[in-house]
Amino acid sequence: MRTDMTDKRTRVSWKSELVDKTFLEACIQELTSNGREGRVLKASSWALVAEKLKTDHNFVVDKKQMKNRYDYLKAKYEMWLKLKNKTGNIYNPVTNSFNMTNEKWEAEAKDIMNVFELLKKDFITPHKQFINVFMRFYMQ
Repeated sequence: MRTDMTDKRTRVSWKSELVDKTFLEACIQELTSNGREGRVLKASSWALVAEKLKTDHNFVVDKKQMKNRYDYLKAKYEMWLKLKNKTGNIYNPVTNSFNMTNEKWEAEAKDIMNVFELLKKDFITPHKQFINVFMRFYMQ
């Protein structure tokens, strides 16, 4: 248990698409250069990714925050991909939306946890970088 208040982790906001893009590109670079430990980047790679975020965006995060963000992006990507690939669900890349009735959304919500995340206006279609990262991390 932490007793020193100065040791408390600062909450960060990952609202910038540029920060996410830099984060994923740095992950790809580290994965390509240094490989991975199990399912994640090596500890030294996480440090380099953090340095890249700090240098490029003055965005300061620790390993746990980066890992949490990675897990969140991965889950969101998997949810989007599952829904996109389902028969009968029509995805429109121009509007970045799924053309489904409320009843169909409710039915999907039973199968796909947090599917309503995909209805948010600020939901960003997974970048090519997402696909590259997830393919490299999980398909090797």
